Amino acid sequence: MAVVSRELCASVIVPVRDGREHLRGLLAALRAQTLPPAAFEVIVGDDGSTDGGAADLDDAGGRVRALSGPRRNAYAARNRAAAAASAPVLAFCDADCRPEPGWLEAGLAALAEADLVAGEIRFELPERPTIWTLLDIDTFKDHERQVRSANAETANLFVRRELFERLGGFDDSLPAHGDFEFVSRSVASGARLAYAGTAAVTHPTRNTARSFLQALWMMNHSYAVRETRAGCRPEGLKLRSWVPLVQTLRSRRRFGCSLGLDRRRMAAHGLRLRARDDLRALPLMYVLMPYLCGAAQVRGWLDGRRMKMP
Repeated sequence: MAVVSRELCASVIVPVRDGREHLRGLLAALRAQTLPPAAFEVIVGDDGSTDGGAADLDDAGGRVRALSGPRRNAYAARNRAAAAASAPVLAFCDADCRPEPGWLEAGLAALAEADLVAGEIRFELPERPTIWTLLDIDTFKDHERQVRSANAETANLFVRRELFERLGGFDDSLPAHGDFEFVSRSVASGARLAYAGTAAVTHPTRNTARSFLQALWMMNHSYAVRETRAGCRPEGLKLRSWVPLVQTLRSRRRFGCSLGLDRRRMAAHGLRLRARDDLRALPLMYVLMPYLCGAAQVRGWLDGRRMKMP
């Protein structure tokens, strides 16, 4: 049953850079929400788009607003949009996501018992999944698992605005890992983090080696920079991270994942794995990916030592 409300309940915060067509699709999905239109607003943080970005997508009633700024990164765009929010809840979503009709209602309901809520992120599959598609599903955006480690991503995250403002929002000095850092900082401050499987969005997969490995590098590099600036030692500088197989095996066992590609995750997306899929994936999972992550963290450690805390 749809919630009937005359009050503004949520501000949907969306960053965009040269993603005008993605943004159109997102706004169409938001128009289909079961939450009444008067109960939420959409604020788009445009990060220096050159394709028109959110220009002329503002609606006459002011329910969709676009705030332009210089080209920096998605966290700067999110901070700018959040600063203009009017609702007590910030609902973060990406321009290339497609929220299901009950997304806002389910997220707000879950937030009644928490301070942050990580919703379900389901992958939109290409017509012909590649090995990189499978690795992307196996590696990223498993919010049910991430919440157990006090992490979550801004592709689908509900946050009480009071908490966001009190903690100073996202660290926007780096282009990646800012959502994990914010959620970890929130939990460390005493905030309650919960997972809501019914608050769901879909997100496209990375289907090429370049896009997948680039995301893996950026995430690990930014993580290491943040850890180093905070006076901590990144995992990639510990000897065990460079022992073949060990770190990956320990991590997968800790989270209850199969030693090969995660069959639970694949089945949830309608994918039936073949033996050759694991044969192709295992060298990438246990050799290439760990050493790429380690190298990115060593580079991040070196860069972090040269940088001052923001």
